[in-house]
Amino acid sequence: VQRQVEVGRRVLAWLEGGNRHLLTLGDADYPCALLETADPPTILYALGDTARLNAPYIAIAGSRNATRQGLADSQAFASSFSSAGVCVVSGLALGIDAAAHRGGLSARASSVAVVGTGLDRVYPAANRDLAHDLAVRGAVISEFCLGTPPAAANFPKRNRLIAGLARGVLV
Repeated sequence: VQRQVEVGRRVLAWLEGGNRHLLTLGDADYPCALLETADPPTILYALGDTARLNAPYIAIAGSRNATRQGLADSQAFASSFSSAGVCVVSGLALGIDAAAHRGGLSARASSVAVVGTGLDRVYPAANRDLAHDLAVRGAVISEFCLGTPPAAANFPKRNRLIAGLARGVLV
């Protein structure tokens, strides 16, 4: 019980930080697309503009060790989708994901990152500035409790949310 109380206090303190949200299945800003999946998360932590969570999405994913051409293509496709009113969703990983987020942020529909950690952590650390930009001009979401470190099992769970949000996937 003491641990649950401590987790509750940590979440309440985190929510006081501004533009931070805790969404449940019944909230108006909870992504409708996830309600249509087999296993929607009961709680979503969100940083940023929750109005973006019900936009039409395209997922963009690819190599963490992408070529320069791959990075340029990812960013260009994402920018075009965002300009056309389709929000880009990806996983904030190095390489193609990061390039896609940058492209999405460059236009009106923006970008949303679904991460495999608690929102009080940025993984990978090299994407800290990008995560901050997403929290200001897009959104970052997670089903994982604050304090959750990056663990291999978290990323397939994260990927199911990316797929659940998207109307299509560009790989």
